[in-house]
Amino acid sequence: MRLFEFNAASDLPESWDRNLGTNIYLSRSFLRFMEGRSDAQDSRYYMFTDDSGAPDTRFMLFTRKEYVITQFTRFSLKAFSRFVYVPLSVARAGVHLGVGSSELFFEFVRKLKGMRLVFNLPGEVKSPGFVQVMTCPRCVLDVRWSSFDGYMADLRSHYRNRYKKALKRSSGLRIYKLADNSRFGEDLYALYLQVLARADYKIETLSLEFFRGSFFDIFVMENELNQPVAFYQLLENGDELIFEFTGFDAELASRHDAYNRMLMEIIRHAIENGFKRIDFGQTAEEAKLRIGCRYEDIYVLASHSNPILNLALRIFAPLLNYKPIPENSFNVFRTLPAGQEGSNP
Repeated sequence: MRLFEFNAASDLPESWDRNLGTNIYLSRSFLRFMEGRSDAQDSRYYMFTDDSGAPDTRFMLFTRKEYVITQFTRFSLKAFSRFVYVPLSVARAGVHLGVGSSELFFEFVRKLKGMRLVFNLPGEVKSPGFVQVMTCPRCVLDVRWSSFDGYMADLRSHYRNRYKKALKRSSGLRIYKLADNSRFGEDLYALYLQVLARADYKIETLSLEFFRGSFFDIFVMENELNQPVAFYQLLENGDELIFEFTGFDAELASRHDAYNRMLMEIIRHAIENGFKRIDFGQTAEEAKLRIGCRYEDIYVLASHSNPILNLALRIFAPLLNYKPIPENSFNVFRTLPAGQEGSNP
């Protein structure tokens, strides 16, 4: 195996994309787009190749001079940290683990100075010297209805009545797709910054130019005074629809029940355009569980180069775990997907 390092996404060879799987965020085109559109620091890209030169493990690495490693607790402990992570606050890994070099990847990370964090891995991925910490789970809705009316009819009456009210309260909103994302202006960006300011957990701030990227579809919700109440950003990834980011005015959105309307419109869009699943992301999980999402658990592998701090990390790791809402708190649908019959409480 050989390891190659690249200072910029523009330097990545065409072979980088070969057999990369479904992680669109690690594709060359998306990485090139992302550079300079967040406040991620000192990004580097690495690729292990086998003896024939074929790509195996690929990953990106960036640093944070001060990162709150205790963000799921009431404490505030900051540390210089190295991230293997997509600088986008999405629930996808910043590494594609190959067949022949996965342990070489972890050996590389273990040699880095400071806190080492490998984000958004499935639970079965582990490595000696790293502790496994649960992070915010991904909220996913499997699309199994042929129409939006079919989805609404499948909701139990309590939820169906709730969302009918949301549709009625928001009926005065005009919802439209931006024909050209270059028209995403400062007024919409201010709505994103409002949501970011209210967020409990945040790693980086995205630039205005990020929202103008051609990868996305952006939908705007305006009131009768032509004021932007909210927007939502979607990304197509094969037969999966990904809910990226949103922005909204808290007072106006509450008045129109705009957030629940937004969730309904994303489901409608997915059904009408043939998507098989919706990745609703990691935040606001109670609202997303109430529309029928299920959890996909994801984890961070963490270690520290200082042996004493690493021992402390191992001791206190259980306190760092995110504590999700129990999925069985909600009984949303009248029917369940095949294989889940009898699982309702």
